[in-house]
Amino acid sequence: MNQALLAGTAALVMLLTAPLATAQQDGGVDPSLGGQNNDSRAEIRAEHDDWVVRCQPAPEDAFGATELCEMYQQVSEQESQQTVLETVIGYPQGAEQPVALFNLPLGMRLPPGVQLQVDGNEAVRFPVQICLRSGCRADIELDSELVAQMRAGSEAVLTIADPQGRGVELPLSLMGFSAALSDVSASRD
Repeated sequence: MNQALLAGTAALVMLLTAPLATAQQDGGVDPSLGGQNNDSRAEIRAEHDDWVVRCQPAPEDAFGATELCEMYQQVSEQESQQTVLETVIGYPQGAEQPVALFNLPLGMRLPPGVQLQVDGNEAVRFPVQICLRSGCRADIELDSELVAQMRAGSEAVLTIADPQGRGVELPLSLMGFSAALSDVSASRD
């Protein structure tokens, strides 16, 4: 990953953790997933089916950007309502393609990485970058082919490995994906 994309990804991570801290205070998100940043300036701009578009003022070092917008989806386990997956998609500064950040549960087996499959299309594998107290994070640049699949699809599945190496499937709804991505893309102009 080049230096500019890495810096932009760091900005998306800040967006990922800032709203979680606010949601934790409201009791809406499992505290084990939240970040340390208490910046509550992110506001929800739109809701498109299963995706939320949220924006916040850009940091001073954002190279001229006035605000940063992203699309977000949280997946909870049905019985316990514990968050098992958080997905944030946005455009890091200077990136042409969107980047997806996945906040995954702790306790997963790391060497297999993550597999993302949209409907019946071929799966894409990528590594887990880091595990912290708040969970494990993996990110992937969404190339134009994958974006097209996600815009046309109805569901994606992220597969991670449990401690015994068995695959665990985490569903990600694509309902509203296209409209949310269009909003995030338009906010860059």
